Amino acid sequence: MKKSGVFKLFGGAVLTATSLLLLLPPVSVAGEPGEKETAARDKEMKEAYLKAVPHPGGMAQESDLIKMHSLRNWYLMTYPTGKMPSSPWDKALLHNRIHVQDAPVWEGPGLRRPGQDGKAVIAPGTNSWVLYGPKPLDSVGTTNNAYQYGIVSGRVNTGGLAVDPVNPAVAYAGFAAGGFWKTTNLGSATVTWTPLWDDKDFVVQSAGAIEIDPTNNNTLYVGTGDWAANDQFSAGIMKTTDAGSTWTHLASDVFTPYSPTVPAGGNRWGSQNIRAIEVDPKNANRILVGTRFDLYISHDAGASWQICGFGNNYTNPSVSNPTQNAVNRISSIYLDSRGASTVVYVAVGFQSYTGNGNNGVYRFTMPTSGCPVWPSGFTTLFGGFPTGTGNGTNGNTAGGSTTGRIELAGGIGGDGQLTLYAQVGTANTTSAGTVNGTYVLRPDGGATTWTKLTGSTSLPTCAGSTGGSSGQDWYDLFIAVNPSNDKDLYIGHVDAYRATVNSTYASMTQSNLTNVYTTSCASYGKVHPDQHAFTFVPGTSGTTFLLGNDGGVYYNNASGATASWKQLNDTINTNQFYSGQIGRNFAVGPQWWAGGMQDNGNASWDSSKTNLQATGRSVGGDGFFMAFDPLVGTETAGWWFSEYTYGSMYCSKNSGADGPFSSGCGPNAYAGTPDWSMPFLMDTLHCTNSVCRNMILGEDYVWNAGAFGTQKPTWRRISGSLIRSGSTTDSIIALNLAPSEPKAAAAGTAEGKLWWSANTYTGTNCTQAAANTSTFACTPNTSATWRDVDSTNAVLPNRAILGVAFDPTDHTRFYSAVGGFDDNTPTTPGHIFEHKWNGSTWTNVNKTGNLPDVPAAGIAVNPLNRKQVFLGTYFGFYYTDDIDAASPVWVRYQWGLPNTVIQYLTVDRGATGTPLQGTTLMAFTYGRGVYAIKLPTGGASFPAH
Repeated sequence: MKKSGVFKLFGGAVLTATSLLLLLPPVSVAGEPGEKETAARDKEMKEAYLKAVPHPGGMAQESDLIKMHSLRNWYLMTYPTGKMPSSPWDKALLHNRIHVQDAPVWEGPGLRRPGQDGKAVIAPGTNSWVLYGPKPLDSVGTTNNAYQYGIVSGRVNTGGLAVDPVNPAVAYAGFAAGGFWKTTNLGSATVTWTPLWDDKDFVVQSAGAIEIDPTNNNTLYVGTGDWAANDQFSAGIMKTTDAGSTWTHLASDVFTPYSPTVPAGGNRWGSQNIRAIEVDPKNANRILVGTRFDLYISHDAGASWQICGFGNNYTNPSVSNPTQNAVNRISSIYLDSRGASTVVYVAVGFQSYTGNGNNGVYRFTMPTSGCPVWPSGFTTLFGGFPTGTGNGTNGNTAGGSTTGRIELAGGIGGDGQLTLYAQVGTANTTSAGTVNGTYVLRPDGGATTWTKLTGSTSLPTCAGSTGGSSGQDWYDLFIAVNPSNDKDLYIGHVDAYRATVNSTYASMTQSNLTNVYTTSCASYGKVHPDQHAFTFVPGTSGTTFLLGNDGGVYYNNASGATASWKQLNDTINTNQFYSGQIGRNFAVGPQWWAGGMQDNGNASWDSSKTNLQATGRSVGGDGFFMAFDPLVGTETAGWWFSEYTYGSMYCSKNSGADGPFSSGCGPNAYAGTPDWSMPFLMDTLHCTNSVCRNMILGEDYVWNAGAFGTQKPTWRRISGSLIRSGSTTDSIIALNLAPSEPKAAAAGTAEGKLWWSANTYTGTNCTQAAANTSTFACTPNTSATWRDVDSTNAVLPNRAILGVAFDPTDHTRFYSAVGGFDDNTPTTPGHIFEHKWNGSTWTNVNKTGNLPDVPAAGIAVNPLNRKQVFLGTYFGFYYTDDIDAASPVWVRYQWGLPNTVIQYLTVDRGATGTPLQGTTLMAFTYGRGVYAIKLPTGGASFPAH
């Protein structure tokens, strides 16, 4: 039994005692794979990710793309060893407490927003960050050819919805990367939400698996981590006993992103992300938690935990097939508390065929202490499921299981008996996770064999024909039973369905409630795709419920009638941005910015709008980098560029943000493999006096585009391969251009390679002196010289280079932001580095100073003060006033900014100076939208409060 004492921190945050010990050097665990084994497995993982890359002119299935993105994120976080350190976020919090000054002290969760009508020109905050857009994203554009779902926010996490059973006006929502939110006026004409985890001491913003204590509605447990997509990683359980006013952090040393006890070859990625939390109604001290790795139990309200290994997995090597590395990925837990003791049903639902040998449903009686004993304390309920279920053999082996993810729900029938349902996906070789069907079990009479309901694989459209959307049950899946009628089911795939079971529990008929992709249906456009969470509103006899998906929270009070859908996202700001561009002279106007988001495409904003506006791109899904001409770009004018996955570029040909956007705006054929989020940008500082045209992009190679007018850009390859020699997994993920020299650029890769060139363009008038005059013109230099900044990684860590930024006055000096963790490169630690070309050699200096060991991503330099450098990390925003110091002092500045992942930083073009000097810093966050702040001038720091 692992004991985790707690220490209260300022502001109510808590660290476990064990996490303090984790500051000591890690101790090796017997059976842990070596670096070579781990690196080999991660190489296979990344190669699988690359194999799913579509041709630049086409698209992969969205299910494949989501899964490949989750693998990519893990790869970038853990390269080169495939390991995450234990409790990295708690370590960062403690480090900040000891070593980093917070300026200013946080004073509450309120965030500054634009004017109430959102239409006035809004000056960025002088003293604080300003959140742009009082509403999140309006996905409906006047000429938008993508799907249109109205007001949307970021992704609701798996299991991320709950309604107070005593006061149904109170509801909670957990987001994959946007924190934990509460409303106290559910059911009113205007539902407002408040974020509860914006305090700077919260170590993670991935919230899901919400459990309200059935004996006390003010006590909640909230799991962390992104269970389905593995996009964000776990950091324990957050507990409140006063409905969210104060919080205690539990078990951060138990539910960690990395489990060292997974055997070599096992599926360790994000292994402790939490899927389900269940409190025993008979004893609230007993809590069950299901993660991506196994089942855990606490008998003391979360103070200590024990892992309950069972089935054919590594914890029981004496049983059959111990080498299969089948993993007890808990996908659902159902409690039956009608009898003297609570009966527990646990679904193991590993989504892929590479680890699904244990998949099935297991039953045991809630123990009074410890875990149930395997196998005597368990009943296996595999009968009726697909052949091979639970036999310990994975689906990629002959005779292995084809059963994928399993979700459970139950209700009490008119005869007083329990009716248990299992919604089952297929674990197949394409990773799509197609629907297998709905199964029913009525165990009160002793039944142990499931019955597959006829009609459960028929997913109708609005017309009643088959063709509804599934194909990714590994990612989006739920089942719920009307508490007033055990034959009334709600099922979530890409669409949401209502099903009616017949009187003998033999068949079911379904109706499509959302029709997310069927434009001919009357319900089309009401609800965003990809359903992850569902909960009934108490006291409504099952007619009213909440639905959570990749676009936020939806409400229906008419049993799913299409005319009754209502989005509740107006006050939720949880969009997950990858990057973006800020407009010309933002502090004065006109104010424009644009960016790309996870599963919500690309969007733009200007001061005439009340919210973000979807750009008129021709595809939906994920959006990444964007670029537009800051001199003439408006809603209806100028060249605009957007991006889908793996370098699929689109552009609006002098038609502005509204488009239409057309495809084929990148190189005709890439020479290498673009990253999932391929970097590209427009040089906004070196233009003619009327238009900006220089552009750069990176895949394995760097490409430039020069002058273009009415036709799409002509791209020229200007480098050899810049990825790590011999690698089949590396790609360019970071690019930037020098403010003081139009021909200079830098590029960083996923595997720690960093390059610089001073002659990416040629031309007599491609000079700093000619910039922003009518004579300025540049031609891509196909013979450009690229210099390897640290060829042996003697100083620069062999980890992902997530960002680069130049000194505004010296194009031979620039800075790199490094991801990952020092544990993976212990001889070359650090997260920010200075690189200076001396004409024949490089000087590389670690400038990490007092920063915590967290991935650094966004980086920018103040054009008004070259010594002031800004850093966006996975743990908030930092700046230093003196980057020239041998060990710079970094200050954390969260005033008005929630503690969230800052993915990208950029500065506006400005209007004066040589080079041009912007006045506004913009931060694109992965989970809480976009913020801006006025740049300090004259060598000043950000003012304290």
